[in-house]
Amino acid sequence: MRLMLADIHIIIQPELIFSLIIMAAICLFCVYAGKKIKAADPLEKPKGVVLICEVGVRTVQDYMASIMPEKFAKNYYPYFALMFVYLVCANLSGLIGFDSPTSNFSITLAITLITFTLIQYNAIKKKGGLTYIKELVWPPTNILGAISPLISLSMRLFGNILSGTILMGLVYSFTGWLSFKIIPFNFVGPILAPVLHVYFDVFAGCIQTLVFVTLSCILIAIEAEE
Repeated sequence: MRLMLADIHIIIQPELIFSLIIMAAICLFCVYAGKKIKAADPLEKPKGVVLICEVGVRTVQDYMASIMPEKFAKNYYPYFALMFVYLVCANLSGLIGFDSPTSNFSITLAITLITFTLIQYNAIKKKGGLTYIKELVWPPTNILGAISPLISLSMRLFGNILSGTILMGLVYSFTGWLSFKIIPFNFVGPILAPVLHVYFDVFAGCIQTLVFVTLSCILIAIEAEE
């Protein structure tokens, strides 16, 4: 989408629009689930949305507790749980025709900036401002070590999701060309593509979400370690 204001050209990337749609859908689900949980009888067995939320929260909490100390539970567990939900939805959104938000580097970089900020915040909190600056600038190679998580986390997520998108586009192009040699209809694509979607979209999307969240938690916990 392109907006023109006098001599200023503003390009709104489709991945940003889809990202906003995904976030709005997650917010609406949270509001709906919150009302269901509040109205649920605590003495009865949970079912439906309440059961899904309870299982999801317990699973994330148990996993987070295995990689981050309990002292992070209040401030970090909810954030990483929401990040996990967003990244799964974003990575799998290509299956319903969206341009996956995480196939855009500006979005993965923005997400990683949050993790990067939390890493530096915990480092400053543990070492103190002056010690942090001293260790950051000397030796100079420490600066590269400090910014490496920002580059590696954002590029890993972006590269894996984008490569899957490109490969699936090539698969559809090839199967279309092959099918049109016989009849003017891509009949090979619907046969071959679902198997590849399972790997490039579902498997890779879930794995990259897990990797991103896990590495973020570990890097923050390392810097906050006493």
